[in-house]
Amino acid sequence: MTGRRLVAALFTIAGAAGFTMCLLALYAGVRDVMQTDGGFCASGGPYVIAHQCSSGDMRLIMAGIFGGLFAVAIYAGGSSALRGRASGAGLLAWTALFGLLGWNFIKEALHSAGQGTPTGPLVSGTLFLLMALGGLIPFLATLISDFRSGGRPDPAIAAMQPLVQAAVTPAVPSGTSVPGAAGLQAGGAQWQPGGTSAWPTATMPAPGVVPVYGPVTKRSTSGTGPLRTGAWLLASLAGTALGFALSSSLITLLR
Repeated sequence: MTGRRLVAALFTIAGAAGFTMCLLALYAGVRDVMQTDGGFCASGGPYVIAHQCSSGDMRLIMAGIFGGLFAVAIYAGGSSALRGRASGAGLLAWTALFGLLGWNFIKEALHSAGQGTPTGPLVSGTLFLLMALGGLIPFLATLISDFRSGGRPDPAIAAMQPLVQAAVTPAVPSGTSVPGAAGLQAGGAQWQPGGTSAWPTATMPAPGVVPVYGPVTKRSTSGTGPLRTGAWLLASLAGTALGFALSSSLITLLR
């Protein structure tokens, strides 16, 4: 692995780890609000607030949102350098965000099922999970396409090659007379007396190939696509595992 690839892999790991930590912090903050404050809270303003937001929950949510955006930017940059495009990073982050928050709502609905019909959390969780599917399906499609397209030939007019060969008449040596005709000297455009001509000393092109250009088929250079995608997946999994390991320390620090 070259130095550039190594740096890209490190950025991918760091971005995935940071996003995982921030996402779990956001999940913890939202979970606290749903369990202790009935699903909503507020702070400040001229009115009496029924449910004050705790400072710990505010820190968790704010760190999860803004820190997650910064981590996704790092993750997308590393993914672009390592894989060749950053769309997979965005789709994966979208899927993880709405999938985890949707599961949070579904879990809350199941937890409070004995207290009545939890239509609010259930509907919200279902919508969030549908939004997560909107990112997961195209992500899987691009992933399968990367692994299937490796090594296939792609028709392209990437280069032009000669298809027909023809001979070119060589130049007549200098000083050769042509009977019955007047010569035209190259460069000076002068008629020579006596029906002879001094042919130009510059030589004409040697016999060779006259190119007739047309489209050619080029072997795809995307054969390294599966390798790049595999390296990106490994870096993403390593970063996610590292983020899970460090998330508890971040949540404890913010609370």
